[in-house]
Formats: sequence, C-alpha cells, structure tokens
Amino acid sequence: MLDRRLKFGVVMISSGCTPDEWMEKCRRAEGLGYDAIGVPDHLNLMSPFPSAVLAGSATTRPKIATYVLNANFYNHTLMARDIATADILLDGRLELGLGTGYVEQEFTAAGVPFGTAADRVGRLESAVAQLEGLFADEGSPQPVQRPRPPLAIGGHGRRVLRLAARNAEVVSFTGAPFRPEFGRTGLVDGPALRERVDFVRRESAERSVQPEFNVLSKQTVLTRDRRAAAEALRRYGPDLDTDQLLDVPMLFVGTAPQIAEQIRRHSAELGLTYFTVMEPAMEDFGKVIKLIR
Repeated sequence: MLDRRLKFGVVMISSGCTPDEWMEKCRRAEGLGYDAIGVPDHLNLMSPFPSAVLAGSATTRPKIATYVLNANFYNHTLMARDIATADILLDGRLELGLGTGYVEQEFTAAGVPFGTAADRVGRLESAVAQLEGLFADEGSPQPVQRPRPPLAIGGHGRRVLRLAARNAEVVSFTGAPFRPEFGRTGLVDGPALRERVDFVRRESAERSVQPEFNVLSKQTVLTRDRRAAAEALRRYGPDLDTDQLLDVPMLFVGTAPQIAEQIRRHSAELGLTYFTVMEPAMEDFGKVIKLIR
C-alpha cells in the first residue's frame, strides 16, 4: 500500500566523478524512487553547490539537498548568494541542510577555528538568523522558494535540536552524540532517541506547521541473518546489545521486507517520515522503497 507520507533520500558521494558519471548516478537515484538527492560538504569531496546544480540538471523530480553544509565554513552573505543562485538554477528544488561541522582536521585545513561544540552551535544559530535577514533583502539574489528554501538541521544535543525545532522544516535526528569514553560518536538506544523526539515536539508545538522528522541510516545491510549482521555493526553502538542495535532507526538490517516493516514501525512510533541512506546502500534500499510504494 502506498504511503505518501514517507520520503526517502540518498546522500551521493561526489569524489572523483566525471560529469557523466555524476549525472548517471543521480538519474539512477531518481529511477529508484528517491525523493531527495543529497550532496555532502567535506573537503575531500567536490564542492556542494556545483554538485547540487549538476544533480538537478540530470533529474526532474527529486529535491536536491545540501546534506549538510558546514555553516562555519562560509561567509553568511556569500552563502546566501550561493543558496539563492542554486535554488534559481534548480528551479525551486533546493533543500537547504545546515550543520555545525564535526571534523576538526577540516577546520584546521580551512583555517577556521574549531572551538567547542557550544561555539559551533552558536555560529550555526548566527548563520540561521543572518540568512533569514539576507533572504529578505530585495537587493540580493532571491531564491525561487520564498521566503527561503526549506531548511533542514540535524543533531542530538538539546541546543541544536531546539534551533531545528523552532526554525527548520526538517529536523534530522542523528542519535549519535560524541562519547568521550569511545573517543568518537556512539548511537543511543531507542528510549533515548524517543526522548529527543518528544523534546522537539514540545519545542515546535507553537509552530503552525510542524517540521518533518528525518533520520540518516549509518549502515543499511540486506541480510537474512539480522542478529549476525547487527553484531558486525557493533562499532556504531559499542554499549548497546544486539536487540538494541536492531531497534534503533539509524541502522537498517534485514531482508527488504523486514527493513520496510522497520521503517513503518519507526514512522508509527516516532513520527519519522523522511529516511535517508548513504550512496553505497542506494541500490539495496531501492528494493525497500519499491516494497513501501
């Protein structure tokens, strides 16, 4: 049965692509039924704005998303110009994902202070506020979508989720805070993620239109042995047991029908309606999309 509430995205990797290869990948994503094609923002990959525009020229239906721009890398006035220009060239199909950035080596290479997590969130808050004003300036290029392209902000901490809940059209739950004991991020369990979802609902309660809830799959594995596959993914949640790993919506594990059922369950229980995977899982997850639609 078709569930028109559910949306699916794929984050494409633009490293080393020729124009023809990049456009063919994007056409394939559209053919598999993806609703959004995302372009990341990392220094080892091609620039997100040209990649987004080329993705748009190869496709007709999907939104083209920056998933996500590192807001700390950009002069806000110049970023507003690039966003507006991209939305014009995409004929109003841009989805604007913004984040704080998290790879310290990239900040160092770009000559941008890394600072604390609070520093980076503060700069993201400033970017969101300034962009609103810049898009209202009739003396600047104006995006097709008014007052601006739909905004997506993701994270796990309360401060960034509050920013998303009050300002964004899409809230993306990472469910993976930095864990000092591991020296990296680690997945939280289902109840901890539900607490953050409930927090966002409270923070967005006064908005006339509630934001969409998005999640990015860390790994998508088609398999008949779910438990064995989950054990192989333990690095994503070292302190979670197998049942907990199979319960979180940041990992898709099982046969295509099992993953489709997992998505329906997360949609019913958490209100997640927008599911994104990474490019290596594009073909496999396409089988899941086909079952849902």
